[in-house]
Amino acid sequence: MAVLACFLAAGRGGDNGRQGVGRRRGVVGAVWMRVRSELRARWRSWLGLALLIGLTGAAAVAAAAGARRTETAYPRFVQAQNGYDLITGGFPGNIDPARALARIEALPEVAQWARIDVAAATAILPSGRVAPAPELMAVTDLRGRAGFRLNRFKVISGRMADRHAPGEAVIDFPTADREGLRVGSVIKYIVGDPNAKRPKLAAVRIVGIVASPGQFPAVGTSSGLSSVYVTPAFVRSNHIRPSPGDAALLIRLRHGAADREAFLRHKAAAGLGSVDVPLVQQVQTAGIQRSIRLESQALWALSVLIGLAAFAVVGQSLARQTYLDSADLPALRALGFSRGQLFSLGIFRAAIIGVAAACVVVPVAVLLSPLTPVGLAKIAEPDPGFAVDAVPLVSGAVLAAVLTMLACVVPAWTAARTAAARGEGPRPGRARSPAFTSALARAWRSPAAGTGVRMALQPGRGRTAVPVRSAIFGTTLGVAALAASLVFAASLSHLLTTPRLAGFTWDAFVFVDSQQGKAAAALRADPKIAGYTRGGFTNVRIGSVKVIALVLGSSGPARPVITAGVPPTAGDEVALGAATMRDAHTAIGRTVDVALDQAGGHPKPARMRVVGTVIVPPNPFQATQLGEGAALAPPGAMRIDPHAARQQGGSPFLVRFTPGVSRDTGLTAITKDLTGLPNPFVAAAERPADVVSLAAIAGLPVALSGLLALIAAGTLAHMLASSTRRRRRDLAILKTLGFTRRQVRHAVAWQATTIAAIALLIGLPAGIAGGRWAWRMFAIQLGVLPEPAVPLTTILIAIPAALVLANLTAAGPGRAAARTQSAAILRTE
Repeated sequence: MAVLACFLAAGRGGDNGRQGVGRRRGVVGAVWMRVRSELRARWRSWLGLALLIGLTGAAAVAAAAGARRTETAYPRFVQAQNGYDLITGGFPGNIDPARALARIEALPEVAQWARIDVAAATAILPSGRVAPAPELMAVTDLRGRAGFRLNRFKVISGRMADRHAPGEAVIDFPTADREGLRVGSVIKYIVGDPNAKRPKLAAVRIVGIVASPGQFPAVGTSSGLSSVYVTPAFVRSNHIRPSPGDAALLIRLRHGAADREAFLRHKAAAGLGSVDVPLVQQVQTAGIQRSIRLESQALWALSVLIGLAAFAVVGQSLARQTYLDSADLPALRALGFSRGQLFSLGIFRAAIIGVAAACVVVPVAVLLSPLTPVGLAKIAEPDPGFAVDAVPLVSGAVLAAVLTMLACVVPAWTAARTAAARGEGPRPGRARSPAFTSALARAWRSPAAGTGVRMALQPGRGRTAVPVRSAIFGTTLGVAALAASLVFAASLSHLLTTPRLAGFTWDAFVFVDSQQGKAAAALRADPKIAGYTRGGFTNVRIGSVKVIALVLGSSGPARPVITAGVPPTAGDEVALGAATMRDAHTAIGRTVDVALDQAGGHPKPARMRVVGTVIVPPNPFQATQLGEGAALAPPGAMRIDPHAARQQGGSPFLVRFTPGVSRDTGLTAITKDLTGLPNPFVAAAERPADVVSLAAIAGLPVALSGLLALIAAGTLAHMLASSTRRRRRDLAILKTLGFTRRQVRHAVAWQATTIAAIALLIGLPAGIAGGRWAWRMFAIQLGVLPEPAVPLTTILIAIPAALVLANLTAAGPGRAAARTQSAAILRTE
């Protein structure tokens, strides 16, 4: 202090011409000299805070950079894999497919093309289930273009098939996931007459799982190509002659989507206007991007949540550090420091910590970049590994420094103002212990336990005061955030394993062209079938909004999933999806015009009353988004469709399996039940693309939980370290009175245990309530049934785990406290 006083005195000297400049330089120099002095003495504490801020900031920045990377992964994948622009296929009877394909290939807009032929249509899966066309067809490109030059394959696992090996094949990853296939699985195909008593079979072994443009699950579009890619050698060795009528032509246009209209005009001018164009990459990309958008939004949400949690929890540590560093402010005030200088001193400290944290943010965020993208975007990412995205990295580093200083503004100003009014510095608390603290401390026979409880709950006075309230608040906030993320993760897992929440109250969609009575009798007689409901899907217009309506009969296990109101039962009642209700600008209790949406005519609409909000699951062609759609009772469908009454006997079956029957077993049973019936169609109830995307990011809430646990532990560790340093005199007195080193360690452990117990007592109920509310809001926006799940087992396990973690965190500060040199410390007092 003497050196500092001389420095201040020197700063006031000089001639009159340089007096103002000298004073300003002296003021700045005095503040900077004090900051350097504190840095030498307290660099460990400041470094700990900087690392805590930097690591949490890096996690938030990595999540933000991953969100940006996720958003662009699929478009970059299409470009890198030379994706197609459109696919043609489906030839009317009056057009020769072979000549049509040749003429389309020669159109001026076509830059590249690849022809995919169907080698076999009916597959026998490893489970024994027969998958009829077009569920799992074997396709190939005899010219070797598809998958290699155009729409190139990206191998996810395994390897590419040898073109000269007839028994090798690769499969697209959505089909492999859906059917439970992996590298090494063997699929048998019927390559001869399927009606023969002993049809000829050819087996292929899956040697690779691949991805290519157009294969990803897409919201609101068809499921794309779900195929097993066999080799040309398979076709030759089994003497297969593919039919040109079953071929599909992948086309890449010279100028991409800009050439599509010209291509369609030239195709029509060549007399091929009726040739179908079932898939357009631009439409597929839009649907896939909607599917991936959930993943990027999840990463953005993760980034924001980490940032808010870090700012709220670590901000308490910053405020506590500012308070602890303010003990000498009254002395500095007496030496001539102004209130502004004292405030600047606190901001300088925060700036040093913030800049150090910013230096941690950038390299750690780059090191974390290989963890992103996530989900489907991770499969699509053409350039995995480390990535440097300057925008989030620089922005995150700047925000870490700025927010660190902002978090210290109020504590620094309060400390500076208090120092000007008091002579001993901040004195929180009271001279006497509160009754509750005294009673709780006396409840333990162990002196170490009683001392630890007092240290946790009693701030103290003067130079030994510790802001325990902010420590308890920060730890409680961390526990609450941890509990909320656990509830969110459990609710997400519950959604992924409960089809009913996405609208499915059946397991399979079954349709036969005729002989409905035989099909119904066979399904009723099968013990693996619990029951069925007659129903289906139809296109309707709600006002001017076009959606797909679910029609379910009154008998059977399948029922519409209603989130609000009641299901429709009468001919003048309708239930709408949440998104459809918003688009139609209506609500429960109001009336809307409902009409059949069909080509070539505009039937007269019927006036119906909205009686509920319904979740309409995707139809077998994945053409419905969650939150969209409508539900009608059979009388309502007959009211808007004059032909519905005649077609009611031919409506599909929505089949429920007997409890305990697996998907493959149930589908195999249905296939056997329908043997001999004309053109049976069986489709399993598949998860919506939105839910598939959620399945890919199910680990993010768990990762957030772990990170929040680390933040809470780091905050507690900083508090214990600061408290131990601040209370060295009290610890020295305890050792003088007879405390052993072991008792001192136990006292610090009891301090940590008390804080953790209070945080658990308050934070767990608050976090559970917050997690349930957050999941309800998310589920409503997603369009699924908002049914939160509380992981009681996990939370019960987390309670002792948190106490153990608190004691482990206290081990380091406890050892430091036990090494306190009583004589040396008391001699300096």
